[in-house]
Amino acid sequence: MKKFGKILRAFLMLTFPSLLIGMGIGAYPGYKTYEYTWKDANFCISCHVHDYATYSWEESSHGQATTCHDCHHQPLHQYIKEAYVYVTKRPVFPKDLHHTPNVPSDLCQSCHLSAHADRSTITGPLAKENLAHVPKVDKLYLHAFHLERKTKLTLLKSHQLSDEERMGQFVNPKVIKQDEERAIACSDCHGGPTNRAHHFSAVDLSCVRCHGNIHRSPMGQEYGCRNCHFQEFLLPLDNSAR
Repeated sequence: MKKFGKILRAFLMLTFPSLLIGMGIGAYPGYKTYEYTWKDANFCISCHVHDYATYSWEESSHGQATTCHDCHHQPLHQYIKEAYVYVTKRPVFPKDLHHTPNVPSDLCQSCHLSAHADRSTITGPLAKENLAHVPKVDKLYLHAFHLERKTKLTLLKSHQLSDEERMGQFVNPKVIKQDEERAIACSDCHGGPTNRAHHFSAVDLSCVRCHGNIHRSPMGQEYGCRNCHFQEFLLPLDNSAR
């Protein structure tokens, strides 16, 4: 028994320092691997090559400030499913896009809300101290106005896309189903078929989902919504009463 104890003690004396040394040596490469896979968009675009969504992200305002995982949160098992689908039945876009991709508002709020936003998942190149310089929608006149309003229109992710919509043409707002009243979400204005592939600019076709009966004159049809109202969405609340 004593002999076994001596052997065990000697084994631990040799093993424990080796483990510490191994952990010390592997810590830096391990962190750099984690940093590359979770904080560097190059890891994602190594597979998403020549993908229209990748190109549009790189060319967008988010391309220089975010990385993929800032917005794309999903459990690990989802990656296995994606790999299986990629091998067995690779989707073709926009033909196989049957529903509008949904971006939950809390992802947008991480950067675009002045308070009470979860910023723990932000890993992109934009330093957290610089987030104060990102426009805050709750401090902008028409953005804040819409944040306080409700709608009965279904979320776009619940809407089955027609062939025309998959190619960027929006459906008549009268045929969009209505549901229980809910708060207006970011994707109601910054999403939809015309905004897929990381194009989040609000377009007139998003406005007509709720405001289709306003300005039915030739002037409204010719100049659209944003020609007059764009600046009001960027007007600070402090200046809105002036």
